[in-house]
Amino acid sequence: MIDNAGSRETDSCSPERPLLVETGKGFSVFYNNRYLYSRHDPTKNPVQIAQTLSPRNETLIVCVSPLLGYGLPELLDRLPPSCLILGLEYDQNLMSLSSAHLPEKIKSHPSFKYIRTSSPEQAIDFIDSLKGMPFRRCVRLDLSGGSALNPEFYARTVFLVDEYISRYWRNHVTLMKLGRNFARNFFRNVPLLADSYEITASMANRPVFVAGAGPSLDEALPFIREHRSRLCLLAVDTALSSLRDARIVPDAVVLVESQFWIERAFAGSRDSRIPIFADLTARNQAIRATGGDIFFFVSEYAKAVYLKRFISAAFAPQVIPPLGSVGLSALYLAGIISKPVWPVFFTGLDFSWGRGFTHTRGAPAVLESMRNSGRYNPAGPTIAAKSAQVTKGIGKNGREIQTDPALSLYAHLCGTSFAESKTPYIDLGATGMDTGIKRMSFSGASELLDDIYSDVTARSDPMEKKKFLAASEDLKKFLNTEQKKLECLRGIFTGTLKEGKKVETLVGEMDYLFLHFPDGYLGFSDKPAFLKRVRIELEYFLKTLTNPSS
Repeated sequence: MIDNAGSRETDSCSPERPLLVETGKGFSVFYNNRYLYSRHDPTKNPVQIAQTLSPRNETLIVCVSPLLGYGLPELLDRLPPSCLILGLEYDQNLMSLSSAHLPEKIKSHPSFKYIRTSSPEQAIDFIDSLKGMPFRRCVRLDLSGGSALNPEFYARTVFLVDEYISRYWRNHVTLMKLGRNFARNFFRNVPLLADSYEITASMANRPVFVAGAGPSLDEALPFIREHRSRLCLLAVDTALSSLRDARIVPDAVVLVESQFWIERAFAGSRDSRIPIFADLTARNQAIRATGGDIFFFVSEYAKAVYLKRFISAAFAPQVIPPLGSVGLSALYLAGIISKPVWPVFFTGLDFSWGRGFTHTRGAPAVLESMRNSGRYNPAGPTIAAKSAQVTKGIGKNGREIQTDPALSLYAHLCGTSFAESKTPYIDLGATGMDTGIKRMSFSGASELLDDIYSDVTARSDPMEKKKFLAASEDLKKFLNTEQKKLECLRGIFTGTLKEGKKVETLVGEMDYLFLHFPDGYLGFSDKPAFLKRVRIELEYFLKTLTNPSS
């Protein structure tokens, strides 16, 4: 049982301690002027509820306020091995009661864990730390009246757990589609680190403005043009063409996309010398498209051993969380490079669309829609409005908006990541989903800039540049070591090399060989079907390392 120290309450938070009350058919619990079990037969209802529950394999059962554990033995006896019961308690007094009176059979059961916390996020962190098979679904289980004492906490925690599980599998599907691409781009880009520049704190000499590619960017273009010399303009990759059409050149472009199609975003901007802030997993050709200075960062798109090994090295660039969206990555980077006292303005991060296009005018998606339009195929949103995935809501301006699960998730992540940040983020977009981040009009932003520049003078150089300290020889050594491991593994598979290291050890160190498999989340397997697939991937990555431009 775990009591998260980061969210402790003292005994004074409750007017009284819980009392055990003998009923003749077992103990009930009296607390906060109410009985948390029946006064007549405290075990009856919990046991009946537990017996009616038939969990499927790989289910996480969140047992809210388990107290004395009534019903849990009956459930644990028939629980599938791939399931887990997570006891969740908010109240310190009730946790103390459980610690003293929960049967040892329950506490020591391998399919039962118990935590106390007042932070839903800490519950997620605990689940994330659990080893074993990932869960596919979450089920809430109320076996006592303790759940009614803190209903909002339990409801939010279960909601976040369910969302966490859903996000895990969405990410896994993404990994299946793009995982190999991520790793290939990573190895292609590592040599470029030797000639790159470092992303450092407070390197921006002007207040940062992040330009996303959502429809609200169109309304911001006059403001950006008016205050261009007073802003450090950071554009997401797909907003570059819209800014170019408005004759606005950003100070840098943020790039995270790994696929070929993103090169369309740089049409008309090749050899423009615009600096690029690029993820190491981004498409190599797009990174070099403008011919400008490159500022690398790395995000852990998966809990990959090879990435952790690289990040721990002295030559790893700036690390940022895996936010999944170029817009969110741009906001995070803006928070790093901005001076602490200056706001970070942004627009074009709408996470939705209205009656018109899903992106700003001039964005690749909009241009593609217009090119493919015809008499019977009018230009418009690329996502069908009648799709089951599309939902409607009300935007920041009170008008109807449309969104989908992925965009809704990014909007939620945007709010939780930046609304309470120490860096003052300010949303200048008048349309799109409300993420809870402070909003401001363009006139208000102009006044704020006037206040800032009443104390400082706009610098001619928007950002400080510092050469990244990564010796070319160190990078070559890292790649050569990786190549030798692959050659060693090939030698073992072909029988030309006696097994020095175990295959499991080698494959585990080079998990980019299998993370994108449908069953890659299970880790290494000694089954022939798994090893044959690893053998094929081995040749693919050997080719990448021996000829990075291939």
